[in-house]
Order: sequence, then C-alpha cells, then structure tokens
Amino acid sequence: MKLNTHSSTPLYMQLKQSIIEDINKGIYSPGERLPTETELCDIYGVSRITVRKAVLDLVEEGLLIRQQGKGTFVQYPKVKRELFAVNGHAEYMSELGKIPQTKILSFGIIPAPANISKSLEITPESDVLELQRILYYDNQPLTLEISHYSLKVLPNLNEHVHNSVSMYDIIKHKYNITPVHNTKLLNMVLANADEAKFLECEVGDPLFKVEKVAYDAKRQPIHSSFLYYPANRVTFTIDSSMSQEKGNESPS
Repeated sequence: MKLNTHSSTPLYMQLKQSIIEDINKGIYSPGERLPTETELCDIYGVSRITVRKAVLDLVEEGLLIRQQGKGTFVQYPKVKRELFAVNGHAEYMSELGKIPQTKILSFGIIPAPANISKSLEITPESDVLELQRILYYDNQPLTLEISHYSLKVLPNLNEHVHNSVSMYDIIKHKYNITPVHNTKLLNMVLANADEAKFLECEVGDPLFKVEKVAYDAKRQPIHSSFLYYPANRVTFTIDSSMSQEKGNESPS
C-alpha cells in the first residue's frame, strides 16, 4: 500500500496509521515479526528515515516491541490483572476463557530462609517447598513465579506438583484449605539476565515485582510468592470499595 505523497499529513504519520490498520486487520498478528526496514520501504513506498520514525513512535506507544538481534514484533495486548485478586494463575486464565499454561523450572524442599520463615510464620530453617515456574498467556511468558509453601501446613505437597495441575486446586482438594485473603507489595525492578531469559525480554527491561503472602480463613499463611511481570505485558487494576456501614459512620 503506497502512501499519499501529496497529503499534508507527514509520511511517517501516514505510515504509522497504515501499520496500525494492518495490525487491526490481522495482516500483522500479535507476536509476529514486522517486515524489515527495507521491506517496509518497498511495501509502503517510503524512505528508511520515514520507516524508522514511524516504527520508533509505535515502539514508544507500546504497539511494537524491539528484540535485539531478532527484529521488531507486534506487541501482545496488555493483560489486565486485578491486584487484589486472591485467585491463582489457573483460575484467572479459566476466567478469561484461556487454557492455563505453566512450565516448572525447578522445585524441591529447602530450609526456609529468614524472610520466608517470617512471612510464613514458621521457625527459621523449617522445611518449605520452593517452586519456580513460568506462567503463560497465549504461549507468551507472562509471569516468573518463585513460591514457597509451608510444609507444616501442607505436608508432602512436593509429591503432588506437576505442570498440568493448579497449585490452588491441589491445596483445596488434597488439604481442604482455601486461600481467602492475601497481602501484596508492588514494586518496579529491572530485569536481570535470568529474568530476561525466562520472560523473553531484554536485560534492564522494567518488571513489576509483586511480593505476595496468601492466607486461609484462619489467617494462617499458606504460601509466599515473588512474581515478576514484564511491565509492557500487564496492567494492574484495583477494585476497592468501602462498606455501607463504614461509609455511613459519622466522625466522632
């Protein structure tokens, strides 16, 4: 599709709009590599400078993403994740009509480090199950999860872990325990080499880091987790409300 060189609209803006329209039409699909600069010049009949300006703008706007040594790709739409949600990854994917996908990187029993034993309210060096996984959305890594489960609360949990089951399903059906509350701490960090490898992003890319502790109905800690999300793939939403009774309270 050649652009209109006689239009008052700058060519790079016309090119941006054409690429956006082609993405919306499915000509370029999410996760697909965009044609090279030379190919884009031929397709749209513009100079390399025009292509670079248009592509750079679309990268900055989050529609495209550059991967060093691989090219420029169409960005997946951001996933919306409720920050206060108590459900696990499998439950969340099911709500979206998606098939949950996970990949276990490692798991095993370790002595609880001081920060983990404090979060789980157990004696330091107590046995915990450490589970490291990648959680996917439409075949793309969405989350790097590093979790620790209290074996005091969930004895022999390590015998039930595998890729095709939800951890929360195991906890509910094998132990009759339901996570009903959690606390979360949200920070922004930069991806290190391991995080970039597992999340298929660049070293130094911004990540959301969520530190989470899940509790049962008796406020007993079940597990603690560190969750890393590429900032360009997820948007956190917050749905909060004040109870009617509290809202009607008069100041004393």
